[in-house]
Amino acid sequence: MDIIGASVIGLVGFLTGVVVAYWLAKKRLNKQKKQQLEQTRRITEEIEIAQLSRLQQTVESQQGERESQLRQAISQHENQLRQLAADYENQLRQVIADRDSRIGQVRSELEETHNSRLQETLQSLEAERERQLLELAEELHQNYQAQIDLNLDELQQQHEIRLQQTAQEYHNREVEMQSTVQSLQEQYESQLRSTQEQLRTHEAQMQATIESLQQQYENKLKQQEVSPQLSQSNQIEVAERLEPTDVPQQLSIPFHETEVAEQLEPTDVSQQQSFQFYETEVAEQLEPTDVSQQAIQFARTDVAEPPQITRQALNYSVAQLMGCVQSQDAEARKLAAFGLGRMAAANALRSDSQRAIETLGKLTQDSNSGVRHAAVEALGMIKSEKVIPLLQKALRDTDGAVTKSASAALNKFKFYPRTPAAKPKNVDVKKPKR
Repeated sequence: MDIIGASVIGLVGFLTGVVVAYWLAKKRLNKQKKQQLEQTRRITEEIEIAQLSRLQQTVESQQGERESQLRQAISQHENQLRQLAADYENQLRQVIADRDSRIGQVRSELEETHNSRLQETLQSLEAERERQLLELAEELHQNYQAQIDLNLDELQQQHEIRLQQTAQEYHNREVEMQSTVQSLQEQYESQLRSTQEQLRTHEAQMQATIESLQQQYENKLKQQEVSPQLSQSNQIEVAERLEPTDVPQQLSIPFHETEVAEQLEPTDVSQQQSFQFYETEVAEQLEPTDVSQQAIQFARTDVAEPPQITRQALNYSVAQLMGCVQSQDAEARKLAAFGLGRMAAANALRSDSQRAIETLGKLTQDSNSGVRHAAVEALGMIKSEKVIPLLQKALRDTDGAVTKSASAALNKFKFYPRTPAAKPKNVDVKKPKR
């Protein structure tokens, strides 16, 4: 830039010098012209004076010739003056043309020099800019790579920590699940043993009752054989005595069988729930943990229901439970929901199962959250696909406990077979392999 400035200053000085030279030349020419004009004027004046003197001397004799000579001299001087003015003008034009040509040449040279220097400057600036850009790009790449490596290390550490936490949580849940399954198995075995003891006790009582009745009947037959001469009235009296004995015998056996079956049914349900739950959890260990926890909680709820409420609900009839549904007391409606669910789960409402499901569906829309929760749990006890839409509708409930119970009940339905098989009287239970 200093060189360009110096060049411009030199060019301006040169142009100034040319202008000054032109101005001096013009001034000189004007001065020469004035001198020439002054000289011409003096010469003219001298000639005129000479002519006047001559004219004065020869005015009379040579007036006409002198006038002609004067005219010739004036014309000659005028021609000379015109010639001198034309020569000076030609010289001035030539000087101006030379000046313009020199100025154009100098201007072209200066433009070429300026353009070449400007091009060199631009090339150097472009090279410098590219070099700086390359250095900046390299620095940014190194910083970006270092940041990526740092972030990758942090993410790897976080991932490993999360994997360890997940493995620990999975191990804890697996241990909890195993302990839950073990406790359920122990509860089932204890219930099964108590039920079998009750069954054996009832069988022994029935066998003793049957043997005593048979013994009484044989004794009476022997008495009839010993005394064949008894009257017709005695035979009728014996028959009347035997009829009340046979009727209790015939009625007692179905009653005890029904009672034993009712005692076995909850145990079988618990057995199916516990074993199917265990098998499903082992086969589906990668499923979400919430479903497993809901299933465990539902299984615990099934096992640990209050015996007082169970006995109280089962003591009511269907008509009484339907009446409790219309009660203003929330506890009565909860009791009705629980009783309907228990009876439907035990197949006690074979003809009214649809009515019970509809009633429980209405209770799932009750204003009391506890009643809705009890109705959802009661629907979860019923092994019927008709309750699935009602449970799905309960998933949209505003109460968290209701939605949780509905979700657990729906998850529990996949543990049930589509077509329930007939229950055997003697159940051979095998412990699940751990």
